[in-house]
Amino acid sequence: MPRRRDGSDGLSQQDVEQLLNAAAAGFQRLSLRARIAVVIAIVLAGIVVAVVYFRSLPAYTQTADTADLLLGNPSGASTNPADQNNFLMVKPYFVLSYNSQKGTPNWVSWHVTAAYLGDAPRKQVFDPDDSLPIGFKVVRSSEYSGSGFDRGHMCPHGDRCANVDMSYSTFIMTNIIPQAPNVNRKAWDQLEVYCRGLARQHNHLYIQAGPIGIGGIGSRGSREYIGNGMVNVPAECWKVIVVVPEDGGDDDLAKINTGTRVIAVDMPNNQDVVSDVWDIYRTSVAAIEQKTGFQFFDRLRPDLAATLKQKVDDIPIPPPRPLGHGDQNRYTSG
Repeated sequence: MPRRRDGSDGLSQQDVEQLLNAAAAGFQRLSLRARIAVVIAIVLAGIVVAVVYFRSLPAYTQTADTADLLLGNPSGASTNPADQNNFLMVKPYFVLSYNSQKGTPNWVSWHVTAAYLGDAPRKQVFDPDDSLPIGFKVVRSSEYSGSGFDRGHMCPHGDRCANVDMSYSTFIMTNIIPQAPNVNRKAWDQLEVYCRGLARQHNHLYIQAGPIGIGGIGSRGSREYIGNGMVNVPAECWKVIVVVPEDGGDDDLAKINTGTRVIAVDMPNNQDVVSDVWDIYRTSVAAIEQKTGFQFFDRLRPDLAATLKQKVDDIPIPPPRPLGHGDQNRYTSG
């Protein structure tokens, strides 16, 4: 018995079936060359539609904390999901540019004051970032297991430990890169502790950090990728810190001048050469720009930015002190 129309002006199911059958029969009558041409045309049309769709998606409505991006957006990251390798993600307590191809951030940006410091506990697990758009690489903590590399925070727990919510927010894989244990637990950790000491001395710190290159040396030797190719192992780890005194008003951007202290660090991601000492890796922001292709301080006057980028910090640094390196749970190493 023929199917009846549903009362609408559209095609019935029977009509659709007849059209599909007619199209299939017409396709079968084509020569092999013509069939191949039709298939190629359909595939190309699908690609065009996909590109147009992703390009037309509205940018994620994320509003960055002005303080967390006070130094600017060094890679020009975008909230458009089409920009998979330079995707701007605004988190409650830091901002980052995610690189889906590498499975790591390009950079993470945050600020530190004494108000962010405390004794909130560390989270015992690292969470995958399920807020990434569809089609992005979602790295899981297990990708680091057995790799010989630590899950190295960019924005560290210690800079966000005034309460549990802050602390736990840093244990997300888009805030993590593979770091050699001697980097993560020694020199990098010493630098983080030093920065928190500056914050306790009535300073506001504006920090950006990230990886450079490919190929590091961990506790199990040299690797370019871990997690079956999911995660790029960087060759170096960099950090840029701008130190602004608390006094002098609320506009920290306006307080930055040619005398402002800038600490730029670029250390090898190498288990065999890095110790507790971090200050030997001080460099200029300009040198980090050359290696990364980023542009720092784009919210400052060009002449002021140019001056600060050439600085190499030379303030004497106290000798490193023990930081509890035997506590493996503290680092949840790969």
